Amino acid sequence: MSIIYLLSWMGLIFSVNDAPAPNQTPDFYGNAIVSKILRIDETCTLYCDIQDFPRIIGENMPVKISGLKTADTIEYNQKIQKFLSELLLTETEAPKKIALKNIRRGKVFCFVADIEIDGEDLCDLLVANGLAQRVIEVKEPAASSSTASPASQIGGKRTQKTEYVASKTSKIFHRVGCSHAKRINADKAVYFSSRQEAIRTGRQPCKTCNP
Repeated sequence: MSIIYLLSWMGLIFSVNDAPAPNQTPDFYGNAIVSKILRIDETCTLYCDIQDFPRIIGENMPVKISGLKTADTIEYNQKIQKFLSELLLTETEAPKKIALKNIRRGKVFCFVADIEIDGEDLCDLLVANGLAQRVIEVKEPAASSSTASPASQIGGKRTQKTEYVASKTSKIFHRVGCSHAKRINADKAVYFSSRQEAIRTGRQPCKTCNP
């Protein structure tokens, strides 16, 4: 399952622009901690000093946000650039912990990574601030599992055995009693009878209720 972030403004979408070719597994090179962000350019690329990396790749290294495809119009990119600059370049008493997760090579000389700010996913922060919307793309079941019911692929209706729930537009699943689960609209809720069933859809466990 892949996550596509659709920006609410025309012309700017989040998509997997550095995704591997079909049937090709991407090469991942682990995780790293950013010691300093030097600047953010008009393409929303972060130029970073990366802790414990050799200077040739660890200083002023361009890092693209995984899944971010910028707009053709500079005006829209500047809105994201402004948000990122205020979030990441503003000095605070408690410095933010910035982590690069699932690092891989970009199409040009850069890294592409899932970026976390103080443990929060940067793309989730864009969504929470009204800059983006999430859409989950569900893959067709493999031939070997063609007999499986749709409910086992993407979640079903609530039953007595239901223990976990997620929104159709979220990559996180929760226990049904979680405070975040209670805010999910009933028409968008999908339910799972087991933790494994939820994980098979590509979702991750909630950090609050830890299902």
